[in-house]
Amino acid sequence: MAGVKKVKKLDIKHPIIVVGGGPSGMTAAQTAAHYFKNVLLFDKNPEPGKKLLSIPPQIIYISEELPYDKVARAFGSKADFIKPALKIFGWKELSAHLAAMNIKISPNGTSHLSVPLEIAGEVPFHLKDAAESAGVTVKKSSKVSEIIFSGNRATGVIVNSVEYPAACVIIACGSAASPSSGATQDGYEFARKAGHTVVPIKPALVGLETIEKYGKMLADTDFHDCRIDVFKSEKFQFSDRGNLTFTSYGLAGELVLTHSARIIDLLNWSGAARDKVEIHIDMIPDVDKKEIAAWLAQKIEASPKITVGTVFENHIPLKLRGVMSKIMRIHSDKPVANLSVLERKSLLLWVKDFHVTIKRPRPFNETMGVLGGVSTTEIEPETMRSRKMNNVYFAGEVMDLLGPWGGYNLQMAFSTGYLAGLSAAKSISKE
Repeated sequence: MAGVKKVKKLDIKHPIIVVGGGPSGMTAAQTAAHYFKNVLLFDKNPEPGKKLLSIPPQIIYISEELPYDKVARAFGSKADFIKPALKIFGWKELSAHLAAMNIKISPNGTSHLSVPLEIAGEVPFHLKDAAESAGVTVKKSSKVSEIIFSGNRATGVIVNSVEYPAACVIIACGSAASPSSGATQDGYEFARKAGHTVVPIKPALVGLETIEKYGKMLADTDFHDCRIDVFKSEKFQFSDRGNLTFTSYGLAGELVLTHSARIIDLLNWSGAARDKVEIHIDMIPDVDKKEIAAWLAQKIEASPKITVGTVFENHIPLKLRGVMSKIMRIHSDKPVANLSVLERKSLLLWVKDFHVTIKRPRPFNETMGVLGGVSTTEIEPETMRSRKMNNVYFAGEVMDLLGPWGGYNLQMAFSTGYLAGLSAAKSISKE
């Protein structure tokens, strides 16, 4: 028949086929392989885990050293959905799972759990080796072009014009975030063909550009504990507290990455048009203006020649003090005692309410996560099984499931991968 591509059919039966070689896919495959000899994983990249390899090792957080229900709550309205996966495979189970691969995770002074920097780049290879040791056949540079559905079941997949039959298919293709690392929207298309709803994709976990051109003056300046208040059209929206990083283009760091999707929504950004969104930064959140004024008076009394820079050296980064000198014309070397009443008021206001105006998010290629994906209302939380197809399962970021910055999302990937692999294996054993 003209226009129909011929497909060679292999006379083999793989009980479980996993589509995608990220942490969720490799965990799903390894888990399933503990129950069945024939598990096949397809990944379109030359090596699995390409997206994980693209993340700077110093910001790879594997999990959160927190109770499973607290981690679940960080996923907001999706807490009830993710809770069963986290309960069966939380940070302790993940730690033991990785330890068996000689990967040790440890806290970094917060709840974040990370791997040593020197081996961070090896994690995907350890995951692949562990999956293969469990009996998984890993097919690299093998793009699944189609999942074949018949009735309410998936019957197989097509790779390079070859059809591979399957009793179960686990879709673990990841999200559309970071396309330069090989991310595509394949998983969403597979889900749509299976009858699933795909929630529209929006960028998240991404830096924000500001209108103010501080650029090189503030690049790589960190606030390790500040408060932000976000305003839209001068109306307060929300606040939070944590770490913030100034960059050459604007803002990044934990606070911005966690709330970037929400801020982008407020921005209502489309090309050149946008609503006015400002981030107000409180550099010393534990102390109010009156207390700072009294503290300054005590400093002056104790040391009349003490300078502005010396007073705030433990509270305001050096580069930001340089911006203060330029914007407010109050030099760091100026004695506090010589400040006029107006200068003191301006200084207090600046310390407690330094604000920037958001211009737009960074390019989509820099996103580390997205809002949107396969609707979780159409997936069974206890099994990760599709409510549309009896033998299709989902794992990882392909689902409309996003936690805050930190180790939440990788833990989610491992947990849902484990549950999907386990559930698929159990379902076959019942047939």
